[in-house]
Amino acid sequence: MVGQVAGKRDTGSGRPDARLALGQCRIYLALCGVLLGTSSSCHFGALTPSHHIAVRYCLWSSLVVTAMSEIQFSVPGQFILAYPHQEAVTMLAQSQNSFTRDLYAQLSRGKTGNLFFSPFSVMASLSMVFGGAGGRTQQEMKSVLHLTQDTEDLYNAFHDLLTDIKKESSDYELRFSNMAIISAQLPILKEFADTLREKFLSSAKAVDFEADDAVREEINTLVEQETNSHIKDLIAPGLLTSSARMVLVNAVFFKGLWEHQFDLTATKEEDFWISEKERISVPMMHIRDKEFRMAYRSDLGATLLAMDYKGSKLSMLFVLPDEREGLPAVEAKLSQMDLLSNLNLGLHAAKIEVAIPRFRLEEKLDLADHLIEMRMRNLFDESLCDLSGISGGKDLFVSHIIHKALIEVSEEGTEAAAATGVVIMMRSLPMTFIADHPFLFYIRDEQSGLLLFAGRLTDPESHRPKDEL
Repeated sequence: MVGQVAGKRDTGSGRPDARLALGQCRIYLALCGVLLGTSSSCHFGALTPSHHIAVRYCLWSSLVVTAMSEIQFSVPGQFILAYPHQEAVTMLAQSQNSFTRDLYAQLSRGKTGNLFFSPFSVMASLSMVFGGAGGRTQQEMKSVLHLTQDTEDLYNAFHDLLTDIKKESSDYELRFSNMAIISAQLPILKEFADTLREKFLSSAKAVDFEADDAVREEINTLVEQETNSHIKDLIAPGLLTSSARMVLVNAVFFKGLWEHQFDLTATKEEDFWISEKERISVPMMHIRDKEFRMAYRSDLGATLLAMDYKGSKLSMLFVLPDEREGLPAVEAKLSQMDLLSNLNLGLHAAKIEVAIPRFRLEEKLDLADHLIEMRMRNLFDESLCDLSGISGGKDLFVSHIIHKALIEVSEEGTEAAAATGVVIMMRSLPMTFIADHPFLFYIRDEQSGLLLFAGRLTDPESHRPKDEL
């Protein structure tokens, strides 16, 4: 018998697989179809009452199984509702993982040190504008964002995901803020405004950019409220001028507790190697004899570790290079891979010892120049930009895309604001994951496959709170 319908997320150790669930449902539906076909060949007038019951039951079963095609199974005896537009969400996850890979490569190119951003928030903001783009502007955006779906599927996928993110939980907090700030001198088409409100749960706001300070303070206040006071002063003085026409603002905040928390008493100052010969002393957190998902990837020259958050479908994935100075080589290999499939490859549950540094990162970026380098050019060109689906004319362009993100990883959990030829091996027990040199990390949604945050840690001391120094 099918278990009870659950109205909340799967919090078990097993991770749901939408494709398996849908496949099972199709089998059930096919079986019911066979039974219906057999019964329908009879003359209903000649059927006994028991036959009528059988036919009614099969008809009812067909309806139930059809509804179950939108249900995602988790652990035996339980299942949870999947996304209403599951295929569209899967396509978006593929696009977003590819965009994350490319954007990470762009941001890290020529930049040393720590890095942290939210590719999901950036893509959501750009996707809001994509529907209003036309001509070459739309083609460039589609290419850079790796969009293969039509606009309606894109909108439906974001609606499903953002609705899911908005759900309240006592175990974790995930907040985001996406806004399109447009000059009051330009009209906003009703269709575009409706799309932002209905699909992106967001809004377009008309402002007078000549009132620089007032507009800046209003935007900063809204962002601060949406991120529970963790993101402050997003728009710096002087950034907004009378020549501004449109500014995309996005901020995101996540706070979650580890499913298996580190022991506070086990944290101690230890060495973290920022290069082969240079080391610093940092607070290193330890946990033993707990089960995590891990894999050694010889194709990357790195070990992967997934740590789950309590009460959610989110996890943090660490990518630790074999060598102390192996981060650039691992980054180069990841830049050529399909992240959606490769980041899960070979992960296997095992009891291991884990040691990672306590750290805090904060990043503020204007992404316009980076996106131009990625060949999304017309969007930022006043003479070439076509956003006629937003204003009805071609007099609108994007001047800035401001992004700010924050993450703090501690013993209790995390706060974050903003196959061919693969050899997979498991190391012999006892197994350890000692992150005592630079590594990459992602915070991802295990259900959808989306990457909410991405970054690298090369120096845990750079943003260490002053009271700890």
